[in-house]
Amino acid sequence: MKASVSKLLNFLFLLFTLGVVLLIGFRGNDMEELLAALGSITPACFVLCFGCWCLYVLMNALGTWCFLNRQGVRLSLGGSIHSAIIGLYYCNVTPGASGGQPMEMYELSKRNVPVGYSGSAMAIRFVCFQVTLLVAGAVFWLCNRAFVAQHTQGIRWLVLLGYLVNCFSIGGVLLMAVSRKATLWVIDKCIRVGTKLHLCKDPDASREKWQNHCESFVGSFRMLMKNPLDLLLQVLIAFVQLIAQMLVIWCIYRSMGLSGASVIEIITVGTLLYISASYTPLPGASGAQEGGFALFFRMLFPDAGLFVALLIWRFFTYYFTILAGVLLTTIGSIRGMIKKTETSAK
Repeated sequence: MKASVSKLLNFLFLLFTLGVVLLIGFRGNDMEELLAALGSITPACFVLCFGCWCLYVLMNALGTWCFLNRQGVRLSLGGSIHSAIIGLYYCNVTPGASGGQPMEMYELSKRNVPVGYSGSAMAIRFVCFQVTLLVAGAVFWLCNRAFVAQHTQGIRWLVLLGYLVNCFSIGGVLLMAVSRKATLWVIDKCIRVGTKLHLCKDPDASREKWQNHCESFVGSFRMLMKNPLDLLLQVLIAFVQLIAQMLVIWCIYRSMGLSGASVIEIITVGTLLYISASYTPLPGASGAQEGGFALFFRMLFPDAGLFVALLIWRFFTYYFTILAGVLLTTIGSIRGMIKKTETSAK
């Protein structure tokens, strides 16, 4: 019941932020200019944006699939893609993306993937993507210093804050691999707090379970460290995943007939925007992403074009994933109901 209420509140918040964005956009722009900007978007742009979304999801699933298969856990690529979409869906509708990884692990458990291995896959993917994001962002920034300086006047502190927060989150995960003792100490403290709050009914069983997960993660992580080619593969997958998401902006930019910035410059600004807004503890970083897009790309898109570009970009990088997740979860629920009915009839 609580989960349903929380989910409803998250959806209402998303609708609220979307409504605010639409209200600001329509009130701040001339309708004729908005229609003209929208009319400049070709069907090919939507096809390319959809292709970028597909590539993003595929890379997300491929990272998990490659890791698990290298660990001897058999999983079909189709099953990994299905689990990835569910994970991304919950990542987008829960505050701070807190529900994405647990739900993806749950979906993988339905395919006989042990929680320890799926948890390791999530942690490895998270670290590789975050490190790739920060390193790529820094390299892009250095290679396009003048362009970045021109388009981040007055908001550079947002990028620096994003780097600080993201580095802190990476450190928390790496702690598990570097210091087993420190990790077990954190687990023990969390269980003690959970017991006092009556959230943990069996502290010994919980402690043993999480210690096993920790051992599995540490073993998988160290095995990955001993195989640099596997680690390189995860980094390459993460890089392609990042570029696929950033290319959505470039597709929209070129479809509007704009050509003042190169593809690498568009990717650079998009990456810095991602770093700046992704840590916001709201569902899908709603509000921060839209506001950040308006700030970072205000000089690249004309007034009405900026609003249209924002809507199309947000749809393919956020709302489309939610729609896909709703579709898959609905189909899963219907199948579960049918199966339950058939079982009861027997």
